[in-house]
Amino acid sequence: MSEPIYKLDFSQFNAGIEQYKKLCKSEYAPDGVRKALEQLLLDANQKPPKTPYKWGALRGSGIIEKVEKVGDIVIGIVSFGEGETGGEAPYAARWHEAEPGTINFTEPGAGPKYLESKMATYMEDYLKIIANIIKEKTGG
Repeated sequence: MSEPIYKLDFSQFNAGIEQYKKLCKSEYAPDGVRKALEQLLLDANQKPPKTPYKWGALRGSGIIEKVEKVGDIVIGIVSFGEGETGGEAPYAARWHEAEPGTINFTEPGAGPKYLESKMATYMEDYLKIIANIIKEKTGG
């Protein structure tokens, strides 16, 4: 049997998930998740690939729709354009999911995966934000 061509190492991702699960046991985890999501929205708008900005409706439409604790998990929902904003920028998903190089974005640094890429790149930073909020609120 031949060796697979691609190998994916999820050890860092899995470690991050385990760390997140531990943090979520705190009653203050939703506050931390909300703060981390606020940073995620800022990062999406300011760090490449940035949220596209031709008319402004998309970049201005990023919202935290909900943060809720369900058992020992905290669920946070962020959306652009199609959430509670009433669909001001219904093209949000199309621009986010575009294949790199298929759309000529007018602003330098703008591009697809403007939200998803931040989760991969800055996951540790977001976990630290959650942990710091919990430490602040518990006096730890």
